[in-house]
Amino acid sequence: MNTETLNQREAPDCRRLLTYNMVILAGGGGTVSLPGQGERARALAELKGRRLLDYIMEAVRQSRRIASVILVTHSAHFKAFRKAAVPGLLLCACDGSMAECAAAAIRKLRELPGHEGIAKVVTVCDDLPFLTGEALDDFIARAEAMHADAAYAIVRKEACLRDYPSLRRTFFHLKKGDFTGGNVSLVSVSLFPGCIDKMKEVFSLRKNPLKLAAWLGPSFIIKLLLRQLSLAEVEQKVSVLFGYRGRAVVTDYACIGTDLDKAEEWAEAEKYL
Repeated sequence: MNTETLNQREAPDCRRLLTYNMVILAGGGGTVSLPGQGERARALAELKGRRLLDYIMEAVRQSRRIASVILVTHSAHFKAFRKAAVPGLLLCACDGSMAECAAAAIRKLRELPGHEGIAKVVTVCDDLPFLTGEALDDFIARAEAMHADAAYAIVRKEACLRDYPSLRRTFFHLKKGDFTGGNVSLVSVSLFPGCIDKMKEVFSLRKNPLKLAAWLGPSFIIKLLLRQLSLAEVEQKVSVLFGYRGRAVVTDYACIGTDLDKAEEWAEAEKYL
């Protein structure tokens, strides 16, 4: 039985909305060293008196589209997260890549009663302090409308500069504007484990638009440099390479694309809370 069907909630317009399990990806290195806090798992480090995980869970509580949450982390941090005792948070340990962590979380979810038939999950990164329930719900609605196997958020540069002008982002230049990756996706569980190796490649290139374009093919580098590369071309090529239908969800919710990769960004991020 499908968990999305079991956990429907009523929308204000009386249509029934599907809800999803959400996977927080907190594996890999995932640590940060901050003054007065020492080194700890990034999601457990505090920003203006609250852990990053607390901000994400607050967004979950605001959302109408999230049924349950599982956090997957490196085994070295598992005890710290268990000690954090966050209500309603299921934990899972995995020492592999981000794609392998997502697969491990899905396997864990499927072990739960009534979750064997889950079709899709929402994934988010562990360093999104500005994330809101409104942004999550908007992304999910847009992703559902695309009927894709995997939908990934991208954020317009203008939105990032409008909401968080002093926080630096990596932008890639397309024919119709500049965008940054959005750290949130809606993916079919059927993609795992088949796409793990290719997902590893993409993840390793995510901060370098030129190398990512080269991975797609020589013509993509030229078009990227000339700002003639369209989003549709990227979607089509990725779909062919991976063997599934992938789509990008364009959003102006800058909170989805504003993560904290480096310790020096934390003090600046406090200004926006």
